[in-house]
Amino acid sequence: MDNQRIITAGFIGGFVAGALNSIPVLNFINCFCCLGIMLGGAVALIYYDRSFQIQEYINPAIAVTIGISSGLFGAFISLFFDWIIYANFGHWEIEFMQQLIDNMDEVPTVLDEIFYELDEELKSGFLWGSILLRNLLLMPVFCLIGSLVTRVILNKNRV
Repeated sequence: MDNQRIITAGFIGGFVAGALNSIPVLNFINCFCCLGIMLGGAVALIYYDRSFQIQEYINPAIAVTIGISSGLFGAFISLFFDWIIYANFGHWEIEFMQQLIDNMDEVPTVLDEIFYELDEELKSGFLWGSILLRNLLLMPVFCLIGSLVTRVILNKNRV
C-alpha cells in the first residue's frame, strides 16, 4: 500500500464529498441516496487508480481504506464549508423556511418557537457538534459504498 497516494486520494475524495454535502443547491444531489457523498468515494478511488502508470487490479482492502479515509476527510471539510457558508450568509435553510411560513395564512405559534430554538442552538455551538457527529457517521459509510462500487466497475476488465 502506498500511504501517500491513499491520503491524497482520500483528501481529494473528501473535498468532493464535503463540497457536494455542504454547498447550497449542490447538496440537493444528496437527495438521491447520498449520491454526492458516494461520488466523493468514487473520485477518490479513480484518482488513486489513475496515479499509477499501469492500472492493476484494485485490492478490496485498498478500496475500503480509501473510502473510509475520504469519508473522514469529507466530514471535517463539510463542517468547514458549513461554517464558512453560515458565517457569510447565515443559516439560509432556516430563513427560507421562515419566509415560506410568513407567506402562510395561519401559522401555528409553535413554529415560531421552533425557529427561535434552532437559531439559539446554532449560535451556542451544540448544532455544530451534532453536524460533525452526523457527518462522521454518514460520510465514511457512503464514501465506502461509492469506493466499493467504483472498484467493481474499474476491475471489470482487469485481470
